[in-house]
Amino acid sequence: METRRYGRWFIRTGGFLGAALLTTLCLTAELSAGAAPERKSLDIHTARDAQLASQLVIAQTKGFFREEGIQVQIKYFTAGSEIPPGMAAGSIVMASAGAPNAISLAASNFPMRVIAQIADISGAQGIVVRSQAGIRVPKDLEGKRLGIVKAGPALDLFGKFSRTYQVDQSKITMANMLPPDLLTAFVKGDIDAYAVWEPYLTRGEQAGGKLLHTGTYSYVPGAEGAKRIFSMACVLFTLESFLKDNPNTTVAVLRSLRRAQQFLENPANAEAVLDILTEPLNIPKADLRKIMGRNRYQLQIDQALLDSMDSQTEFLHSSGFLRSAPKARTYVEPRFLGQVDPALVKIR
Repeated sequence: METRRYGRWFIRTGGFLGAALLTTLCLTAELSAGAAPERKSLDIHTARDAQLASQLVIAQTKGFFREEGIQVQIKYFTAGSEIPPGMAAGSIVMASAGAPNAISLAASNFPMRVIAQIADISGAQGIVVRSQAGIRVPKDLEGKRLGIVKAGPALDLFGKFSRTYQVDQSKITMANMLPPDLLTAFVKGDIDAYAVWEPYLTRGEQAGGKLLHTGTYSYVPGAEGAKRIFSMACVLFTLESFLKDNPNTTVAVLRSLRRAQQFLENPANAEAVLDILTEPLNIPKADLRKIMGRNRYQLQIDQALLDSMDSQTEFLHSSGFLRSAPKARTYVEPRFLGQVDPALVKIR
């Protein structure tokens, strides 16, 4: 993932969500099937990241946005920590980013709504170990040096990993570093392992490292296979005021992304997808193929998304990143995605 994408800009202004967030978003404008978008152009912010931007880039390149009556400009940020202050200042209206960015806004009672999940990116978070460090199984990390981005997701992942495999974190020397520095220290031998997200998992492998575990898969010798220990989503979210004033534009965006999702899902388009994404995301095609294989792209809102966001909220709150712990159902708005296709909304 993009460097510092989960920066520590977790809003601390406190207070639980008010009554307005405990009710369904009330919009003055009604959705009309096939109605023209209220806006003809829109900026959507994301990162040059296969986890966050794939459907957006496909929809733009294939002309799906244009065919739905809107001109979308994709604006790339360098760190997820830019999003909450940017939304608060009004310079960012809509963004595709890791769920903690939306959670931090909701925890401050900021008028924002999540309108879709873009992908389950749990498999793109993981732990890489140096082959020469003698780390074969999780307990071998004890007594070693681990680099980690001490922001919510990496800490949450490693905490769940440690509990799953009964690893004593007090016996591990942990160093707080940014992803590029993790890779440099790893190559130099200054650290024996690191916990981070893509593309730094793939880069670690290219530097001679081995994956020990991701959020969804175990590479532990003798215990290889699918094993979910962590859940993380990329979500599309926007200002409440934008939804109120531009319901048809919102549906047009989601309809375009639905077409991009269908294009991405078609096995016959596998090479075309890589051709479309490699240049704008600045990721070599071979790396992109591996990274995308670790993600599960899905434009939907389901109970698993709500449960995942609630779990992350509880971790961030208990760790002191957030002063309140809003439930995802209070700020996830399924109405617009349901207008595109009711089958895309699967919540209890």
